[in-house]
Amino acid sequence: MTFREALNAREFLVTAECSPPKGTRIDGLLDRLTPLKNRIHGINVTDNQTGVMRMCPMAMGLHLKGIGLDPIIQITLRDRNRLAIQSDLLGMSSLGLSQVLCLTGDPPKLGDHPEAKPVFDIPTQELIRAITLLNGGTDLSGKDLNGKTDILPGAACSPEGDQETEFRKFEEKFDAGARFFQTQAVFSAEKMEEFMRFASPFSVPVIAGIILLKSAKMARYLNDHVPGITVPAPLIERLDKCPPGQTLESGIAIAAETIRAIRPLVHGVHIMTVGAEETIPRILDQAFG
Repeated sequence: MTFREALNAREFLVTAECSPPKGTRIDGLLDRLTPLKNRIHGINVTDNQTGVMRMCPMAMGLHLKGIGLDPIIQITLRDRNRLAIQSDLLGMSSLGLSQVLCLTGDPPKLGDHPEAKPVFDIPTQELIRAITLLNGGTDLSGKDLNGKTDILPGAACSPEGDQETEFRKFEEKFDAGARFFQTQAVFSAEKMEEFMRFASPFSVPVIAGIILLKSAKMARYLNDHVPGITVPAPLIERLDKCPPGQTLESGIAIAAETIRAIRPLVHGVHIMTVGAEETIPRILDQAFG
């Protein structure tokens, strides 16, 4: 079942995430992702994640379709103006890439080309509106298209961020046309439940982000440098106390426990392993038995 089919059927959605390679060799990545066929509904393809230059997500999406995975293409506003964004969306739709997650994008200064000039021509809400318009047969300037797109637009949200800001952005993105939401990584069922009390009346699927904690150092980095993520102190202490060589196993267990805790609250989970895609089947096995 494809991502869109599962969403329309109100199935519990399971998505994962991969970063395209920094280069042209994809064999190893495809080998790690092939076991996910028939185990997940969709897989996000990041767009120069953390400002690091990589293969374009559209090309990677076609490679994923070739092994039977349904790609969700991430598009960030950092690298493209409104002309390039709409052009890419037309091309994606013509190639059968029919889901997009609309993101602002990390600043270039964080990546491997810190001298790159950021674009940020339009806000995220306008990117979502652009997809809504293209699906209806016109572009952002109101000109008619010779063939409309068929793209399902999604957006990001952060249940552990500032409530007033996150609630306002969620509503704006929904009004612009977002038809699914994937959250920033969450670790607290209580925070997720609080966020869902706000989001539920919109009747739009909310897919909770689950990130694999590989070490206590990684957990502290997330707390210190990634807005909207809060790794609880007990989890960091648990990772600190792991015997040598067992930290990753503990991280897999934490991810599975988090999925089980929040599953009754949300419409799905989005698993982010940051380059450790081979661990996704083990997380799924532990989470869903």
